[in-house]
Amino acid sequence: MKALKTLFAGLLCSLFFVFSVNAQELEKWSDNHPEASKALGAWVKAHPDAAHYIFEWDGSHPERSQALVTWAITHPMENLVKFYNEHKDWPEMEVITVTHKAGTEDFLKWCRTYHEAARTLMLHSMALKWAGDHLYKAEANMEK
Repeated sequence: MKALKTLFAGLLCSLFFVFSVNAQELEKWSDNHPEASKALGAWVKAHPDAAHYIFEWDGSHPERSQALVTWAITHPMENLVKFYNEHKDWPEMEVITVTHKAGTEDFLKWCRTYHEAARTLMLHSMALKWAGDHLYKAEANMEK
């Protein structure tokens, strides 16, 4: 039993370390990618409703927002409707495509223009949600 408790304590310490390192890396993303961060902030200001929706979506479905960003980078000539047609089973894609199409198209442009920064950001689950909460909330008045 003592060995099991020791193993469990070690596992908890390891997990805490991993999450701490990830949080530190995420907190440095803006400093490490200043042009991309500034451009993402400009996108948030230009499209606050789309930004709020996408950031919240990332918080609920990080695997889906990661798929969108990856798709945008790997399909540079495709538009949002193509992705929507491939993911009609995701209910939020209709809202993104119909209600926030212009903002999302501009977000896809950001992903493609700053593809390395976008990939680095999306290595972290719920990174867009984090960015909205920590980097851009005041700029976009995203407290809805």
